[in-house]
Parts: sequence; C-alpha cells; structure tokens
Amino acid sequence: MSSASREEEAQKLLGQLQMKMIDIQTSLKKSTGQIEGLKREIQRSKLTDKEINTLKPETPMFSSVGRMFVLNTKAEVREQIEKKIKTCEDDIKKQEGTKTYLEKQMRECETQFKERLGGGAAGGKKSRS
Repeated sequence: MSSASREEEAQKLLGQLQMKMIDIQTSLKKSTGQIEGLKREIQRSKLTDKEINTLKPETPMFSSVGRMFVLNTKAEVREQIEKKIKTCEDDIKKQEGTKTYLEKQMRECETQFKERLGGGAAGGKKSRS
C-alpha cells in the first residue's frame, strides 16, 4: 500500500510540474509576442518620423487624441513620436527581463521533471528487483 501511495504522490507531483511547465510556456509565448509587437511599433514610429522629417517645419500636422485630432507643430509631433519610441524600448527591456526569468523557471521545471522521472523509474526498478 505504501508503494502505491508513493506512486500516486509521484504522479501528482509530475502532473503539477507538467501544469507549471505549460503555464510557463504560455507566458513565454505571450511575452515573445508582446516583444515582437513593440518592435513593430518602434519600426512604424521610426518610419513615420522619417516621413515627417521630409516636410517643411511650418506644415500643419494633426495628432489623434481619442476620437479627435489636435493641430500640432512638427516639433511637437516629432517629440510625441520620440516619447513613444522610448516607451516601447523600455517596455521591451521589461519584457525581455520577464522572458529570461520565465526561461530560467522553465529550465528548473524541466530538470525537476527529469529528476522525478529518473528517480521514480530507478526507485521502481529497485523495489521490483
């Protein structure tokens, strides 16, 4: 009976580790997607800034605020774009930090999973022999 309860306990632990690994994988995919989205946003903002640079300084420009557009100068629009790029770069750094943490957690779960599987198989062989 004690060996059966140990096996059930081992199965329960393996199941928990497996669920944790699935959660971490999901979070990793989400983080990777957010990083890619932020990189696309930076690229889009840089292209917009490049096109705005070709215009004359006195050209009237509009920026969207909610459901309306506000008249701004070229310098104000470029400043807004630069802030947006900086914010996206900061967010990317945060997401990359989160991603490295999740990758570390994933490696730890994998090693624990392998240890449990290896320990459980070795323990099972010893008790049967």
